[in-house]
Amino acid sequence: MGKRVFFYLLYAVFFIILIQLGITYSFELKSFTSKTYNPYPAWTFNIALSVLIGLLLGLPEFIRRYKKPGKWRIQWERLLIVGLPALFFTFSQLIFFSSLGKYLSFILRPWVYESYGVIICGILFGYTMIISMDKKGESPASLKGSPNQEHERES
Repeated sequence: MGKRVFFYLLYAVFFIILIQLGITYSFELKSFTSKTYNPYPAWTFNIALSVLIGLLLGLPEFIRRYKKPGKWRIQWERLLIVGLPALFFTFSQLIFFSSLGKYLSFILRPWVYESYGVIICGILFGYTMIISMDKKGESPASLKGSPNQEHERES
């Protein structure tokens, strides 16, 4: 079995186990919420789990980029245009019931009563975070042993 196939198999098994454990614990937290009328632990867990799933979705691409030569850079445009709104809506339930909620209630009201959008935005935010890190490849002239370097040494 190839190294790559083994990695993807392990990745898929880990992903399935994480989701199974997350769903199980989420049901426990819903039961806790119905007894205590405190939704914050369930909301916090859903946020953490969805962001973690997003990070894991981007992990293979991050590993591929990690192996490339070059210097790390952050794609700020992607983080600001995609990541920032996703982060805002990921935390929409918590923001709605904070002191800022009264100013943003028109925007946040649909997000508070159904958690699917919050979960999707959390996954999008986690994925955007890890995918926004990239390596800028070195120019051919800066590579060791390139013809340009040889020419510069001779002069």
